[in-house]
Amino acid sequence: MKKAITILCIIGSGLIILSSFDLAHSLVLFLLAGVIPGTNVALTPIDMMAASATAITVVVLRLTLWPRFAHAFFLQPPVIRKRRVSRAKRATA
Repeated sequence: MKKAITILCIIGSGLIILSSFDLAHSLVLFLLAGVIPGTNVALTPIDMMAASATAITVVVLRLTLWPRFAHAFFLQPPVIRKRRVSRAKRATA
């Protein structure tokens, strides 16, 4: 019970801290206007559009095409077959 209360308090305090930073507003400004949070620097619309399109493309390709190409990038582990030794051979060995 103490562990659950501790975890709930940590989550609650984290949410209060994120609320004081106005994280949601900063994220929306970054995605829509290109304003980097914590600074007055704004990216150009072309840069933000390219970054968003690249991120969306990577996510879509990862979800749709990865199962087809995963075997080309990773080797299958070798199958080790154990030989069965008959009892007669075991007794003589």
